[in-house]
Amino acid sequence: MRGNRSWFWSCVVVGLALGLLLGQAAPAAEKPKDYPNRPISIMVGFSPGGSSDVGVRVLGEALRKIVGQPIVVENKPGAGSQVMLTDFKNNAKPDGYTMALINIPQIQTIVFDPARKAAFSVKDFQPVANHVQDPGAILVRKDSPFKTLEDFMAAAKAKPGQIQVSTTGIGSDDHLAVLDFQRKTGLRFNIVHMPGTAEALTATLGGHIEVDFDNVGGFLPMVMSGEARILAVMMEKRYPDLPNVPTLRERGIDSVSSSTRGYVFPAGTPIEIVKYMEQSIKKAMEDPDHVKRMKDAGLTLRFMEIEEYAKFIEGQNERAKQLIELYRK
Repeated sequence: MRGNRSWFWSCVVVGLALGLLLGQAAPAAEKPKDYPNRPISIMVGFSPGGSSDVGVRVLGEALRKIVGQPIVVENKPGAGSQVMLTDFKNNAKPDGYTMALINIPQIQTIVFDPARKAAFSVKDFQPVANHVQDPGAILVRKDSPFKTLEDFMAAAKAKPGQIQVSTTGIGSDDHLAVLDFQRKTGLRFNIVHMPGTAEALTATLGGHIEVDFDNVGGFLPMVMSGEARILAVMMEKRYPDLPNVPTLRERGIDSVSSSTRGYVFPAGTPIEIVKYMEQSIKKAMEDPDHVKRMKDAGLTLRFMEIEEYAKFIEGQNERAKQLIELYRK
């Protein structure tokens, strides 16, 4: 009898423990009724083939398997994604069938730069989830005379304002990275703004631009093939797949930069749809094929759910405002 009581109370304890654990587990977002029942579009404000575009397309394939509908990527390049975001604000319906990729800090520079005359504000977008945090980097072609970061800096010091460096547009994360690099080193460059990663990289590899400021994800394939080399990365620590490439901080330049990319719906989209897509993106990011393809593309994953992502966006405002003042002087 005593043995049966011990067994009984052991079961009770185990049951209570399991109940507590289950109660603490985050419930999966429920699939909204009749959603989605047709293709979902993701609008991208940059040219096809760039690192922003590649990340969306890789995610779209994994996301399709989860939501059961095609994911259609729509490229609308121009003005550092301002063209796309204006179209998104004016025409996208808050019904869950149109998302947009936003790049941070680029959205801040569009909204906070008075000269850009943005027809939207950050409040017009409902954060869904973050996908990528692509570190900034400095690249040269394989036959560049700049073998090291120090070579590049010495040349810039000897020829103030003459060394051509490219960005992916005014107010892009790359543009802010150049400005931050200049204010931390006292150097000055001839900054050339390109429509996107593909165009900037082509100009650099073709010898028309001397140095390209962009992101690791746009550079890695060319670096791995030997067509180009990275002089430095703008991370807190060295990039895992580029162990011999120093960070700027290692060279005494306290500058960190990245393109942080995630997805938004139009403001007013039903929260049940937003939560469902947040969790669907999380599952897609965990897909082994997605993980491998993103790693091969040099794109660093960083999932942020709705609330964390919203706070991150807000937290980038001050740095962007400071650097906007520099390029508008």
